[in-house]
Amino acid sequence: MTFFLKNIVRIPLFLIFLSLNTIFHGSLVSFCGIIKLLIPISKFHIVISRIAYWISGGYVLSNNFLIKYFYDPEWVIQGRENLKSDGTYLVISNHLSLLDIPALQRVFFQQIPFLRFFIKQQLIFVPFLGQGLWALNFPSMKRYSKLTLNKHPELRGKDLETTKLSCEKLRGQPVTMLIYAEGTRFTPEKHRKANSTFRNLLKPRAGGIHTILKSLGDELSSILNVTLVYPGHLSPSLFDFLLGKVSRIVIRIEALKLGKNEVPSFETIKSKTGSLAVRNFLNQTWEDKDKIISKIHSE
Repeated sequence: MTFFLKNIVRIPLFLIFLSLNTIFHGSLVSFCGIIKLLIPISKFHIVISRIAYWISGGYVLSNNFLIKYFYDPEWVIQGRENLKSDGTYLVISNHLSLLDIPALQRVFFQQIPFLRFFIKQQLIFVPFLGQGLWALNFPSMKRYSKLTLNKHPELRGKDLETTKLSCEKLRGQPVTMLIYAEGTRFTPEKHRKANSTFRNLLKPRAGGIHTILKSLGDELSSILNVTLVYPGHLSPSLFDFLLGKVSRIVIRIEALKLGKNEVPSFETIKSKTGSLAVRNFLNQTWEDKDKIISKIHSE
């Protein structure tokens, strides 16, 4: 009864404050995007984008406070040492839940540049949302369905070309790109349908990561290999979190340098065998990650 009464008060209050926080900061960021659109001066765009990042930092900070105040899960974080707020990073992570991005934003807040990830190109044209994403310089990519590719085989590879162009625009500035190598959230059903050889993961995809490394590899501070686990949950839902069932979050970070250990060098990545080298690196990384996840769940 106490559990029921606690949640009947906590859940609505949390969602109300979360919505207000999103509306407030989201509106300010969208306004930055509108100003950026109206004044086409590149140096002015840099200033506006910095303001948008600062506003987004306020959003992340507010979210962190709300999560701690209403739920206060235990955080177990390893490997966050020696990160630089002015570095360039590629974050590769397993993807379990809608909670993943808020969790990573909390862990990396003010440790590395603001987390950015690829968005569908169509989102840029959504009113307010599109302007906000543009103000924050989120790179876009255009994906084609299997049906479209079967009808128009000439479109194969076009999505990677779009990814490459988006990455080129990020050169010469501190940036963090987040990519979920599996391409989708893990669920037991997806795991079963995909016939994954891993116990806790889906198969990683190398295409997008290879493209990013080719475009930004010579400026990269590190690849941050993130292993994210919610002990007791294979793939927790937002409702699980709202009910207070997600009480512990484990995040392990491994900083990897190009050309060191099993990581291919920038020269190899750019070569004809670059795609295969990145695929082999990812498969080995995922094998190690799978063992780590199993160990954490068994503790």
